[in-house]
Amino acid sequence: MKLLFERWNNFLNEQKYSIPHSTVVSSVDRALQLLGLSSNTNLKSFLIEIAVMESGGNPKGVSKITHHTGNPFQITDGALQVTQDTWKLKDMRDRIFKNAKMSNPWSKQSSSEVKGNVTMGALTAALWILHKTNPSRDALDSVIPETTEERAALWKTIYNTQADPHGTAEIYVRKNSL
Repeated sequence: MKLLFERWNNFLNEQKYSIPHSTVVSSVDRALQLLGLSSNTNLKSFLIEIAVMESGGNPKGVSKITHHTGNPFQITDGALQVTQDTWKLKDMRDRIFKNAKMSNPWSKQSSSEVKGNVTMGALTAALWILHKTNPSRDALDSVIPETTEERAALWKTIYNTQADPHGTAEIYVRKNSL
């Protein structure tokens, strides 16, 4: 019976952590390419760290992040709506539309489509960060901190909700050190 229970737990964990970490990294690279921000290494690190913090784990239970759950950036409908509507992200939305050769503009992408596509999730997270780090300026003026500790503090301020009991800068740093 114990062996059956362990196999069932392993099966559930494999289902939960279904997106390989390499897919998240590739999706972040593609999102930054579409935005014309591939050279922004701090933004790349921040996006990968966010995915690790929000959804990273390991189906085998060891202490190294190898996979992610669905919607790895934990995109909310409200955050998506902001990225679709705010004036200062217009140039970024235009870049996505042009560079990705989309049939529908960013503002017409559905919540389920964005949450179900890792690259679109990375794009939404990047747009949200660009928006939140520059409340009154063009999004291209965004400066992302260089260290994990500084990015952890920024994540806590602009990305994580207060309802998350595990949402501390200390846990962010620890989880991104695995």
